[in-house]
Amino acid sequence: MFYLDFVRAVALAAILVIHFNATVTGYFTLPHKLFASTLPFGIYLGDFGSSLFFMVSGAALALTVPPEQKPWTFYKKRARAIYPLFWLAWAVCFSLRFLSKPGYYAAAKTPTLLLTVLGLDNFAVAAGWVGMDFACVGEWFLGSILFLYLLFPLLNRGLRRCPAGTWAAAFAVSLPVHLSGWDAQLVAIHLLEFLFGMQFLKLGGKARAGLAVLAAAGTVLCSGRDGKITCALFSLLAFTLLAAVSRLLDRPWPQAVCAYLAKISYAVFLVHHVLIQRMVERFDLAALGRRDTLFLFLIYLGGTWAAAVGLLWLHRRIQKGIAALRPQ
Repeated sequence: MFYLDFVRAVALAAILVIHFNATVTGYFTLPHKLFASTLPFGIYLGDFGSSLFFMVSGAALALTVPPEQKPWTFYKKRARAIYPLFWLAWAVCFSLRFLSKPGYYAAAKTPTLLLTVLGLDNFAVAAGWVGMDFACVGEWFLGSILFLYLLFPLLNRGLRRCPAGTWAAAFAVSLPVHLSGWDAQLVAIHLLEFLFGMQFLKLGGKARAGLAVLAAAGTVLCSGRDGKITCALFSLLAFTLLAAVSRLLDRPWPQAVCAYLAKISYAVFLVHHVLIQRMVERFDLAALGRRDTLFLFLIYLGGTWAAAVGLLWLHRRIQKGIAALRPQ
């Protein structure tokens, strides 16, 4: 569906911009040069992009996973889609950082290598499980989405058999966990976003319009109280509006552009933050002007695209090599 690719492209743009912003401002200690980092109601742009990604992920899985598929089969397919490219990106980026910054990982405990294997590196640091590990690529988002993948078969079955009960259970569990901070606000609220994406496919036009109105009202009411809940409501509104607007853009070239961005989005996600961090290591960020920041942003986009395409190409070559070694 074109609107899913379109929303994913918007989410990808938000993530690319916010990590560029964070890096060139010394993690928001310097003035912004090109883009603002917050949206209306004080919503952090990075949270907005992540929320859209959680919603798109839920919708895409609900659309493509057959109802009869066994949970174990689903988990194997998700692992094949996530881990090989993640491990490859991690190996390349870790090697470069290890060679260029000897001692960078000296404080990381060897057992935390297991977190790397599981793709939970950055999630573990963000959640406070460990103070330092071998985190390199993937951000906290990867760990969060892996937990949601684990729950997907249960959520999918629940929406088919008892949608109201599934939503009631999701709210009953997610809101207390989120408000208590047990999950460091990394999973519970995103479970509701993920579930909304799954449900969205089954909603008619009137239901979507009604939800948009409720989400708009909820965004205003929650503003200043809980940033994550406000962002979730605002993102729900944005997702619904983007899906509606996509009908006006459903033409061959927007389809092609958004489909291509959707195809490379995971590879871009893996490499972009590491790339911009390496690019600015020798910059005097305080002296960086608006013009040069723009040049850097364009180079960053081009470099990210090249690195993502290169990563995908290397991944395909390795896959072909492994397939050639298998007995016929």
